[in-house]
Amino acid sequence: MKSDNDKISNNEREIDEFLSKFEALDSDDTSQASANVGDASSDKGSKRNKKNKSKTKGSKNHRGSFLARLIKGNGEPLKDRLFLKENPYYNKSLGASVVVNGKKVKNTPKVISKGKIAKDLIILFAILFVIAILYTFVVISTAPKIDPENIYDSVAQSSVIYDDQDKKVSTVFYNQDRQLISYKDMPKNMINAFVALEDKTFWKHHGFNWTRMAGAVVQSFTGSGHISGTSTITQQLARNVYLPKIKSQRSIKRKILEMYYASQIERSLSKKQIIEAYLNTIYLGFGSYGVYSASHAYFSKDPKDLTLDECAALAALPQAPDTYALVKLVGKDSVTEGNTNIILRDPDTYIANDTSKNRRDTALKLMHEQGYITDKEFKAAYNKDLINFINPSVKSNKSVNSYFNEYVIDEVSHDLQKKYNISPEEAERMIYTGGLQIHSTMDSTAQSVITKEFETGSNFPSLVSIRKDSSGNVIGANGTILLYDYNDSFNSDGDFTLKSDEVTINKDGSVTIKRNKRLNIFTTKAGGKVNYSLEFKKQYVQENGTFYIYSGGFINVPSKYKKLDSDDNLVIDKSYFKDFPKAMVKSGNTLIIKPDAYSLNEKTIQPQAAMVVVEVGSGKIKAMVGGRGQSGSRLYNRALNPRQAGSSIKPLSVYGAALQKSFDYAEKGETWPFVDYKHDKQGVKSYGSYLTASSTIVDEQMTFNGKVWPKNASNSFTGPVTMRKGLQQSINTIAVKIQLQVGNEYSADMLKKFGLTTIVTKGDTSDMNSAALALGGLTNGVIPLEMAQAYATFPNGGVRQSSIAYTKVTDRHGKVLLKSKSKKKKVMDEGVAFIMTDMLRTVVSNGIAGAASISGVQAGGKTGTTNSNYDIWFDGFTPNYAASLWIGTDVNIKLSSMSGMAARLWGRIMNQVPNAKNGKYKSMPNDVVKVGSEYYTKGTEKGRSTYVQPKPTPQQKQYEEDDDTDDDTSQSSSNTNSGPTIPGA
Repeated sequence: MKSDNDKISNNEREIDEFLSKFEALDSDDTSQASANVGDASSDKGSKRNKKNKSKTKGSKNHRGSFLARLIKGNGEPLKDRLFLKENPYYNKSLGASVVVNGKKVKNTPKVISKGKIAKDLIILFAILFVIAILYTFVVISTAPKIDPENIYDSVAQSSVIYDDQDKKVSTVFYNQDRQLISYKDMPKNMINAFVALEDKTFWKHHGFNWTRMAGAVVQSFTGSGHISGTSTITQQLARNVYLPKIKSQRSIKRKILEMYYASQIERSLSKKQIIEAYLNTIYLGFGSYGVYSASHAYFSKDPKDLTLDECAALAALPQAPDTYALVKLVGKDSVTEGNTNIILRDPDTYIANDTSKNRRDTALKLMHEQGYITDKEFKAAYNKDLINFINPSVKSNKSVNSYFNEYVIDEVSHDLQKKYNISPEEAERMIYTGGLQIHSTMDSTAQSVITKEFETGSNFPSLVSIRKDSSGNVIGANGTILLYDYNDSFNSDGDFTLKSDEVTINKDGSVTIKRNKRLNIFTTKAGGKVNYSLEFKKQYVQENGTFYIYSGGFINVPSKYKKLDSDDNLVIDKSYFKDFPKAMVKSGNTLIIKPDAYSLNEKTIQPQAAMVVVEVGSGKIKAMVGGRGQSGSRLYNRALNPRQAGSSIKPLSVYGAALQKSFDYAEKGETWPFVDYKHDKQGVKSYGSYLTASSTIVDEQMTFNGKVWPKNASNSFTGPVTMRKGLQQSINTIAVKIQLQVGNEYSADMLKKFGLTTIVTKGDTSDMNSAALALGGLTNGVIPLEMAQAYATFPNGGVRQSSIAYTKVTDRHGKVLLKSKSKKKKVMDEGVAFIMTDMLRTVVSNGIAGAASISGVQAGGKTGTTNSNYDIWFDGFTPNYAASLWIGTDVNIKLSSMSGMAARLWGRIMNQVPNAKNGKYKSMPNDVVKVGSEYYTKGTEKGRSTYVQPKPTPQQKQYEEDDDTDDDTSQSSSNTNSGPTIPGA
């Protein structure tokens, strides 16, 4: 089989042979002219003919030499030979003219010949034709192959995310928001408007309009030097789909490829398929690719519902989509209040752009002339102002669904990689360009309610007791700087000045930036190459009483200019300052970093918050919001990152663990072997045979290594209480006493069964102590998503479900690619779960979490407050939904409220979610008995202790709303300590 190169070589030989014929004619003509001149001229002509014959013979051995000979000739310039023949009457001994047959003619070696003109033109056109054929062949033979029958495989199509009601909530794409629709969903007026304006012979031609194209080619050679728009709809489709990188070029090469691909499209697809593909792929401005996206962007409706004037408006756009875009985002100062084209003024200003009105009216005229619309329809739609029928769907920069969308995309990507053994990059391309249909588990109402309430500042506590140093920097309890003062670091021009103690201006012109000052110096490694990153530390700014944090920023210095010195300080080479004179400026012994050299992260409002809602019994994530007041993509998602839990850990590691361990003992026919750890006066008295909801536990002073610990929020002790009461009032001493009896290993194991992945059980700093397991002073904290699923375990009969964010994913053709199913794990006995559910419900009805109550359904849950009010939580459930809410700052700054405010916001949100009020709690299992007003798992009711109401004393106080903190459970901004290690715990 011959290669393409062999084919091209054969064509070159054929071209040479073809051109040789024209050369022979040229020689014969010259010989004939020489026969009619004088002797001297005849001798010269004879010599010239011999020379030409010799060259003609030699040319047979040199392929491709004809063009060179044509240009060089016999040493004569081409201009002295083209269209000229030898003058038979020329005599160089005579003057400027001679008389021939009584006529005075010029005495020149050559004269213009009509025959020579005709012959040379034929040769020139033949050469150009052959060159064009050869060029066309080369272009086509080297062009990428296409498959028009699967044309949409070459088109980037947006993937769509649907909520749990199969309602579209978002699209996923790189830079082209495009969704495909079928021909039957396209209104006739829209199809006819595009055909009338762009390609009136579309239904008749076979891909090309030869008349328009011929004019374009002539223009290319004789006119402006480029080919202007004459493409048919088929050619435009070929250009948009197969030539996206060069579609803006106006060149012969692009035109050849366009024609070639258009011919293949015409042979493979019907006219309806072609116009459908064209309307699905054409760019129509305002970030809209295809008529579906454009219809929603400009008119907030499906294409099938567009009116005649709206169809004509879209048809007017392809010629200059960005210039003609029907809606434009402009600066607020660029329009006045009296401007009649203003669509939206706040928060961003959008105007109706009627630049395309003349072209829109032209489309209507052509539709009328070509018989597509009646006189009445034409008059009704003609000459209308855009502002009278535009109805855009303006997208806010702040997406309600950003956090959930990014989570579900990551889950789909992970599952695609796992199932199909593809790379992360391949999975990403499938999601962002493959037109996938992602059916998520999102409850749109819950998602939007959380987002709305997070935007309301009054729902959140303020920051109090902010400690600052003399420079205005925020400092922690140990005096370390948590946040630098933005206004102290940056001036009004955005300049950041490194002081003399932070930088050294070296004699050789280089600069040394010192470590452990206001800038971070990180060592990074990518692709085997080491680099050094220079970044701002966290800054804060207060604006109109609101506290914001800049989480950092990046200073751009190319790697070739950076190195570390022997002290691990960063040295910037002197050449950097020559190459980037406006980026950094040396000023005396200081260095000014200009705005051109850095980028700061978006400032974030404080306090922050995160909330996750899950469905009980299915593991489906119904809502996820990982922050407030932020916009963009790839945001820091606090719903997936750990924070200290405080007393919200108690139902999992203390009370639930105690009831389950009692069940375990009773099932084996054993009683609980209680141990007196000698930390209190009660010892093991009044516990009974098992720890149950009615067990009597004394709230009293406890001592560890001579230190009183823990403390209650009330700073007092109330004496004997039931275990249920201890949970309702979140009494710290009760939790510690119970956890000591449960044991560290059992508590930690229960937390892991509940699905908490952040528990540390080994190492010098671990969670194997009561400060962590009883009061929530964990090494790493807990993750809101995992806490939501943990609390869903109680109303789900003791079974934890793994999280899922989608039910299925299909491709653009409806083929199922992925299905997601939650996995079950038995955490506790069904009876234990029933009792815990009931106990947690009374925390809301009779305890400190009354603010979390919901109308129409009994909610259950638990508050959580950490040391110095750094973090406040409410984790709870209804029969159908469970949810975890965290509020705090991105560094540890004290809040003005304890967890009651979190409970109130939790209740406020869940009250607005109809599905949170659906369903019923599970009925009492067979292994649960009720004695009096209390529930027990069978066997544990035996040997129960009797609770004796203590006589009130003046020292006893009613517990406050949030009695769940302990001052000895410490934290820091960079590392959350697990609290003191308790002997015997």
